[in-house]
Amino acid sequence: MQCPRNYIRLWSTLIGMVCTCFFPAAVAQNGSPPEFSGSESVVYKQVGDVSLHMWVFNPADHDVRTDARPAIVFFFGGGWKAGTPAQFETHCRYLASRGIVAATADYRVATRHGVKADACVEDAKSAVRWLRQNAAALGIDPNRICAGGGSAGGHTACCTALIQGLDAEHEDAGVSSVPDALALFNPAVMLTHLDGFGWGEMTEEKVADIATRTGVPATDISPIHHVRPNLPPAIIFHGVADSTVPYATVDEFARRMLAAGNRCELNGYPEAEHGFFNAPRGNDPERRDRMHQWHQRSILKLDKFLQSLGWLNDDATVRVVDQDFVSFRGNVDNSLRRFAVEEKGHVAFIGGSITEMNGYRPRICEWLQQRFPATKFEFTAAGISSTCSNTGAFRLQRDVLAHRPVDLLFVEFAVNDDQDAAHSADACVQGMEGIIRHLRQHSPGADVVMTHFVNPGMLETLNAGETILSASQHERVARHYQISSVYLSKEVARCINAGSLTWKQFGGTHPGPAGNQLAADLATSILSAGWDGIDAEQLEPLPHAVPAEMLLKSSFTNGVLLPLDQVQHDTEWKISEPDWKTIAGGKRGRFLGLPLLHSQIPGAVATVRFAGTAVGVYVLAGPDAGQIEFRIDKGEWAIAELYHRFSKGLHYPRTVVLASGLKPTAHRIEFRVAASNHADSRGTAIRVLAVAINQLVTSSSVSASR
Repeated sequence: MQCPRNYIRLWSTLIGMVCTCFFPAAVAQNGSPPEFSGSESVVYKQVGDVSLHMWVFNPADHDVRTDARPAIVFFFGGGWKAGTPAQFETHCRYLASRGIVAATADYRVATRHGVKADACVEDAKSAVRWLRQNAAALGIDPNRICAGGGSAGGHTACCTALIQGLDAEHEDAGVSSVPDALALFNPAVMLTHLDGFGWGEMTEEKVADIATRTGVPATDISPIHHVRPNLPPAIIFHGVADSTVPYATVDEFARRMLAAGNRCELNGYPEAEHGFFNAPRGNDPERRDRMHQWHQRSILKLDKFLQSLGWLNDDATVRVVDQDFVSFRGNVDNSLRRFAVEEKGHVAFIGGSITEMNGYRPRICEWLQQRFPATKFEFTAAGISSTCSNTGAFRLQRDVLAHRPVDLLFVEFAVNDDQDAAHSADACVQGMEGIIRHLRQHSPGADVVMTHFVNPGMLETLNAGETILSASQHERVARHYQISSVYLSKEVARCINAGSLTWKQFGGTHPGPAGNQLAADLATSILSAGWDGIDAEQLEPLPHAVPAEMLLKSSFTNGVLLPLDQVQHDTEWKISEPDWKTIAGGKRGRFLGLPLLHSQIPGAVATVRFAGTAVGVYVLAGPDAGQIEFRIDKGEWAIAELYHRFSKGLHYPRTVVLASGLKPTAHRIEFRVAASNHADSRGTAIRVLAVAINQLVTSSSVSASR
């Protein structure tokens, strides 16, 4: 199916709207029934003075008179006590867009109607029966009806297939209330003791509490106790970290279903808790982002399940990567149009040695060229070993943006921000946010994929149940700017702990063939998710949205490296290539032959005038690296250390930020060679590759850069 851009954007807007407006599961429906635009509200059951509604979402191209479509009905969660049909609104809208008649049903619950779980099951059976009885009028196939639901709603949906009896009086028992398929989201499938099953988190207290809510003996409506052959095919979505409905219960249910010859597909989501599949809610950006990924992934899996039944044709239209540690955010439409329609494109890679080496980068380049064989690509390799995201922010203009506008950028700095720079949380954000925001100013349509690589210390951190500082802060930036990302460190840790990969096989901090292929495959899976099934001819280039609010006002969003001729200095400084033959310590070839501003004479003074909010020095700090004294605008003198723990045997490239968060105006910095030095240093040398400035940028200069 060719999916135009306006449809994708409409679907994304809908998801965002519903995620903002509705709280699932625990929200009680009060007063009159809710309204869902574009749906038809029907009363499927009357119990005394209680009218139970169902909201039916029809596909836009559905002719109910001649076209019998598959149907699905959802039941909300809430412990049989409360809940709202709004919980599954996004599922209904998506499935209707795919051609299925989708419905979300109300049913009686304890807080509103004083009932227990047996009445909930009765109502769910009534809803399935009503759909089948009214199939002709609704334009649905009575032999293709799926029952779905979450938590207690997942239980009631499951019971429509497994539990015999509990049918409402006066309904036509000749019309089956058994659905033809099940879609269960963290369902309660075990309500009481089960012979041969170790309880784990299903404590006696939990069992006793459930027993007060069932209305009949718990065994009578405990689905796992009624598994038998010839049951409808089922798909289950469950959080492995679910403590409300323990994962072990659905694992045992699925095992028994399969043993009985039934089809039962269990999808477990590591780190996911109860209700993980719901539309995002709350004010925590990280949690909302994680829930959005799980929400989309569960919809994608449901789509594929229905395809496998022959109920849906063509590919799913939800854009997500069904991987635990790959996050698809925003879109990658602009690069698709550029490559597929205009048949040209600028793809850039920026990072440290992992980007500089022939690793994941050339594999991605090869993949792109194979996917677009007629496209003329310009590939920019802007990896520099040992450099951190701060250096990346300052050199982005020189090494990437100066070539021409960027269509697709791959960025990685998690390892270098961790082991090389040992950055604070703020420093990680200052660099990475600076890169992304500067890119958006220069190339508003550029698509971005961020990857967090891994070293042994990061693996130890993850295995200890802790958070990697650099990767987590880069993820903050990715979430804020809707950048797709690969949390490779978590994926590697998962594979190693599962026994499917070893650290040696991965290749170490600088990955080997297997590790680089894994990184490339996960990065390109983002592009495949965003490009597959899209008609590039229908796309129009649109700038990516840039949040008005920055994560840190001090981020290096306009970083540049000033050429050395803008530095005023006394005669004790030289601008030339140092006589490297006479200087101890390793030298990297990329820095040989370059003029540097250098001196080792204490008191040698240099001055730079600049307009900006931050200033630093991009230096080569070797075994004889000294300390730099500096002052801003004739203020107090301060001192900064240039020697690094990796300087002992190498002239190590690093950016030392001397001052940030300055007033956005003109400044003057003076710096001089200090007489003191690090205890491990052999001298007082300062060798400057460039002065790093977070400069002021006027609107006219931004326009000119584009």
